[in-house]
Amino acid sequence: MSEAQNGKRRRRFNYTVMVFADSREGKIKQLRIDPEVIEALFVILLAVIIFLGVNNNRRGGEIAALEKKIEMQVETIQALEQENGSLTLLHDELTQKVTILSDTVNQKVEKEAAQEEEEAQAHMPIGFPMTSSASIQEADTEEPMVILNGSEGNSIVTSGAGVVLSVSTDSTYLHCIKIDHGNGYVSIYRNDGEVMVREGDEVVRGSILYVIGEENKELGYQVTKDEKYVEPMELFNIDG
Repeated sequence: MSEAQNGKRRRRFNYTVMVFADSREGKIKQLRIDPEVIEALFVILLAVIIFLGVNNNRRGGEIAALEKKIEMQVETIQALEQENGSLTLLHDELTQKVTILSDTVNQKVEKEAAQEEEEAQAHMPIGFPMTSSASIQEADTEEPMVILNGSEGNSIVTSGAGVVLSVSTDSTYLHCIKIDHGNGYVSIYRNDGEVMVREGDEVVRGSILYVIGEENKELGYQVTKDEKYVEPMELFNIDG
């Protein structure tokens, strides 16, 4: 018998599934299933198993990739948290430095403002122009002027800081000294004594202009503001 005929016989062979049932009739029922059906079911079952295996492998790969991604995100978050901590420390340090710098700047500004105010006050012609007490009377002149009579051995001094604007002769007194205080004020000193400064000299309040002797006890004192005469007595700051 040929192999083809044997194959045909094998294909014609039927599989029998015996199912025993406890029936009242006591009969045994036999169910015959075509081998092609069995093969088809086997193929389907195998396909399902393969599909499930492939699907499980794919899902496993996706889960592994997701876990890897989560792990990377966790590492990134940890790195960012560490960087944020460093930035917070840096921010605190910079804030502290800014505060210190701001305080330093404020102190410097306040100090400079105080110095400017002090300097501005130093240039105001408010000081008494003699180193000793003196009698004061208003002069009978067209422009405001006071006459001060001092004591021998004392000095006639500047009433505020400034620059010697001019040293000239005077029609009533021997000499006339003008001090420019740099703020619109000019103080004028008229006396018969020897002049102790020269034009262009920088002076401070209390700088000596004349030494009072027997022949030059009298001082004619005037002040101008923006080239207009003002009342000197209104500017005097006499302590005691």
